[in-house]
Amino acid sequence: MSYDLHITKAEHWISSEQNPITKDDVIKIVDILNTYKGIAFMFLDGRITLCGANESVIGLMITIANRIGARVQGDEGEYYDNTNKAYPEPPEYLRIVPVVDIYESESIPDEQLKFIGSLRVEDEIQHAKFGIGKILEIIGDGKDTELKVKFIDFIGTKRVLAYFAPITTYN
Repeated sequence: MSYDLHITKAEHWISSEQNPITKDDVIKIVDILNTYKGIAFMFLDGRITLCGANESVIGLMITIANRIGARVQGDEGEYYDNTNKAYPEPPEYLRIVPVVDIYESESIPDEQLKFIGSLRVEDEIQHAKFGIGKILEIIGDGKDTELKVKFIDFIGTKRVLAYFAPITTYN
């Protein structure tokens, strides 16, 4: 049987519906919730509950509660506070580090985009499936660049998305 902890604004967590945590409260703590997405907080009946809570997350729950004028209460009605700093912040492995999309980052040059920018009408390219072809038209720019290419060997004219197509220059 697991032990649950509740963040509540009520005198007792069972009565949380009478004094609920509001949308405005959630806005005040959304940065914390996004940082610790790996922790399965549940919003139930006007409270925030963590099932199977252990000491590694009590400090975080107290931080959340303090920010919205609430408190942390256990299943048996006992309150948790951090006046003597007994509960540290959760371990680093519970923190979700923001992911940087290297393809969208301005600071990291995209070699494929540089290659696409260097292509010109009349350039010959080698496509992994269609073979050798000559660029007839370049439509759009960046990742949305389309190439209209006339391939040899009875393939004919094709339109390919340059960013995703397996192409190289042919010399």
